[in-house]
Amino acid sequence: MTAANPALDDFELIARYTDQPPRLPPDQRAAMVHASSEEPIAYALVDLDSSLHLTESWLALTPRFVVLVAAGAAPIARPRSALAACSVEPGLSCNTLRIEFDASLAPGLHACPPLLARYTQRQRSAVEKLVAALEGDTPADAPATPADADRSYAAEVVRPLRNAQALVSRSGLFIIARLLRYLLPYRRQLILGLGAAALITLCMLLPPYLTGYLIDGVLRPVQAGAISSESAARLGWLCVGAMTAVYVLRRAAAWTRLRLMAVLGELVARDLREELYGHLQKLSISFYSRKKTGSLITRVSSDTDRLWDFLAFGVVDLSLSVVLLLGLCSVLISLDPALGLLMALPLPAIVLAIRANGKRMERLFTRAFRRWSNLTDVLSDTIPGIRVVRAFNQHAREARRFGDANDAATADFNRIHGVWTSFWPGVMLVVELSIVLVWAFALPRLLGGRFLGPPMSIGTFVSFLLYTGMFMWPIEVVGQMARIVNRATTSAQRVFEVLDTRPEVVDAAEPLPVSTLEGHVRFENVSFSYDQVRPTLRHISFEVRAGETIGLVGPSGGGKSTLVNLLPRFYEMQEGTILLDGIDTRTLTLKNLRQQFALVSQEVILFNDTVFNNIAYGDLRTTPEEKVIAAAKAAYAWEFIQNLPNGLQTEIGDRGVRLSGGQRQRLAIARAILKDAPI
Repeated sequence: MTAANPALDDFELIARYTDQPPRLPPDQRAAMVHASSEEPIAYALVDLDSSLHLTESWLALTPRFVVLVAAGAAPIARPRSALAACSVEPGLSCNTLRIEFDASLAPGLHACPPLLARYTQRQRSAVEKLVAALEGDTPADAPATPADADRSYAAEVVRPLRNAQALVSRSGLFIIARLLRYLLPYRRQLILGLGAAALITLCMLLPPYLTGYLIDGVLRPVQAGAISSESAARLGWLCVGAMTAVYVLRRAAAWTRLRLMAVLGELVARDLREELYGHLQKLSISFYSRKKTGSLITRVSSDTDRLWDFLAFGVVDLSLSVVLLLGLCSVLISLDPALGLLMALPLPAIVLAIRANGKRMERLFTRAFRRWSNLTDVLSDTIPGIRVVRAFNQHAREARRFGDANDAATADFNRIHGVWTSFWPGVMLVVELSIVLVWAFALPRLLGGRFLGPPMSIGTFVSFLLYTGMFMWPIEVVGQMARIVNRATTSAQRVFEVLDTRPEVVDAAEPLPVSTLEGHVRFENVSFSYDQVRPTLRHISFEVRAGETIGLVGPSGGGKSTLVNLLPRFYEMQEGTILLDGIDTRTLTLKNLRQQFALVSQEVILFNDTVFNNIAYGDLRTTPEEKVIAAAKAAYAWEFIQNLPNGLQTEIGDRGVRLSGGQRQRLAIARAILKDAPI
């Protein structure tokens, strides 16, 4: 995992990635034991004082007491038997917990002022778990011993880290190195592309040298009468022919590089999209309840597409530019050490400035891409729900909501452009001033003086000027690539965040081989909580024999759908056992387990495909038409299917939008009937 290394336990993660203690410090633990005569069985850090300044206070539960140890104050212990009420006042960045006591509930207690605990959102999960225990909504995995309390506290603190995944810890270099590994299957194309780039570099270095030789070795000698016109013409045309060959070779190498690397970038982006989408299919349902649809769509589409520039051209162009800069520095210093150093010395400062600006740009890109995800979220909300938008006349409101998200994204991208366009002209000005200084120091030597060196020939100086002119291009490329690398790093980070997310529901290490079951279901003492704090189901036990039909009755939010979702392990229960024909569902593979169920959900999900493919969704390749028709008849759907324009081959639109609500429901029932599962 990128953010939270699975090799590290929760305590190590807290120590590495946060600035708070990984467990209750010994001094505070001793103070609690002294105040209550009991070991704490649950605790949380409350990190704000009454003035909302950061501090380190601890709120804990012992079997009989609530204990608050504030920084620099004596511990306060209140009997849990006197508890009257708990209330949380939520805020934007912090919350206040108020625990009230009734002295009349505890014999011998005369006064019991409330306890106030203020804490930041980072501590929210741990404090809420404490409150749930106080109010009696104790989760199934509630701590019972001091060691359990340590583990429970650490688990709540690192949960945001594990959820955040790639956004926490890795450097840009690590992310780029990981991204470059996707080039390994295409190493042949990469080597050819790098070879073409190296050839381009060599071809760029030759013409200025040939130009200088043409001036000093051909034109000036013939003008001075040192060589004959025939010899000069022969040498001159040889130089012109060599330059022609170099330019043709350079264009051929450039075509090869562009062709190879453009295709390679698309192939790697394709591989990333496939891996990302495949991993999304493996993630637990709880992951999708935490993530917005628009954000996930953006990562699969836009973020992988943004990597193309870097993979297709960034890798090679950046390497080419670095090699060219080193080559130019070497050539310039060899032509004239003093003037060469004058051009080379600003390079380290320019590189450091580009790096510092790159870190700022990376933060801006991260924020801008999140804004872009928000824009996609609005689209994914309103387009599927367009009927509701129209029915409630909220199109103007949704247009404003989209406009606000669009304006916010545009403002962030314009901020990026502002930073970039403010920074880059300054860098190029430094390079141009270096060229001006070259002229200033070279002019006396061209006139016969010896300022910083012996007199300089015209040919050498022309070659030097041509090389300094070439100096601009690789620096510009490095600057442009810095921006592309920032974009790629941010997008890769968002992609790897998903790839590094571990499914919460996984197959057993050694699953039992089972084919078809009869469908005997038994729940034994099953408890479940969505937030690991307040249980939705608590100690549920019942039995349904094969062939029986039951209905679950209860108020909205009572846990009926949750109970059904636990059967195919869409979520993992915290306590208890679910048995199918006496077999623990956790000992079966997820594929094997879910083959035993045919599901018709409350919210009917159909795909933008034909009626046939929606009914035969469980096995599109081998399901004969006769079985599809039989299932449609059993679901009382065949009559309306026959009246559709193309019968079973009719396209029903996105989520079945071309069908009525009842028709969509019947197709879902037909799909479940065709699966012919025992449950």
